[in-house]
Amino acid sequence: MTTINVILGSSRKNALGLNIFNFMKNNQQMYQKLTGAHFKFIDLNAYKLPFFYEAIPPMANQNRQLPRNEQNWIDDMQNADGYIFLTPEYNHSFPAVLKNALDYLDHQMTGKATFIVSYANNVRAGQFGGLELSHVLSKLGAFVCPTTEMMNIRNAQDTFKVNGDLIKTSETADYYNQKIATLMQKAAFYSQLFKNNPFEKEQINENISSSR
Repeated sequence: MTTINVILGSSRKNALGLNIFNFMKNNQQMYQKLTGAHFKFIDLNAYKLPFFYEAIPPMANQNRQLPRNEQNWIDDMQNADGYIFLTPEYNHSFPAVLKNALDYLDHQMTGKATFIVSYANNVRAGQFGGLELSHVLSKLGAFVCPTTEMMNIRNAQDTFKVNGDLIKTSETADYYNQKIATLMQKAAFYSQLFKNNPFEKEQINENISSSR
């Protein structure tokens, strides 16, 4: 079964993203029935990651020995076939807690489909946070969906309650409900596609050598 991590990129107790995260989590069974994929919901607070401290960069350290909580984060990212990141915008970028978590990774996301949902309590919808995150994820080898398809949720507090319920009187409730359902279907489709069709560098090199 294809597994997709849905990651809340803020650790604040009153993070607005919790409204959206909880909405998606509340509808987990429906999304899984719709797509056939498994959605794993990740709160970064659960890992209790300290600021990245390793003397050797992860990509250059093949013999890493980490505490269980840090290794759990790496394993959860390795075991996923795709990702959906929810991020706010902090000073035209994304939160430090999310950057810190990403700094622990090396090749876990390589070649995997990745989608970004930015959000805010205003009409700008945190778009710059999403764009900055896209750049970092690409450097980690992830296949980030085109920016034209990046989902931006404006005035999230007017559509989603803290417990994840839709505000039924909201003019955007049906719109975002449908948009998120479509996002989950796209994430499942592309995650499965890349999982079943990985890029095999070794095979390409062999083909080049044999053609000389």
